[in-house]
Amino acid sequence: MLNREMLRGLASTSSTGEPEAMDGEMELESRLQDVLFSELFTSVCYWSVALLLAIVGAGLVYWRLTHPTFAELVSDPFGVTTPSWLIVSLPPFGIVASLGHATWRAARGQRAWKMLATAAGFVAVMGVTSLLQTHLAAL
Repeated sequence: MLNREMLRGLASTSSTGEPEAMDGEMELESRLQDVLFSELFTSVCYWSVALLLAIVGAGLVYWRLTHPTFAELVSDPFGVTTPSWLIVSLPPFGIVASLGHATWRAARGQRAWKMLATAAGFVAVMGVTSLLQTHLAAL
């Protein structure tokens, strides 16, 4: 707030020859910033992203349930074998857990954009693996 007033004061004392245009420009920019960083706008953006991720995540989970493909057992040179059900179930669980945590925090008044980014990462991983499984199975 103090910086805007200082900038406005500097703009009015400058010798550019067009102080009215600068004041109008600054006022327009100030209004735009007020709208973009308002509580209502950020809340609408947050809940829109959460809803979009929930819809896409539910679609991918539905796809995963209707097209079950279990990979071969993954093993490493040390003899540790990872069960395929664990690998297949982690991304859907991550999506649900991340969105649930983001919703819980938002209901308490704290937006957790990091949790939405985590859910988006899980959606991306699950989408890419589903896409690769579909296209590689066709070959």
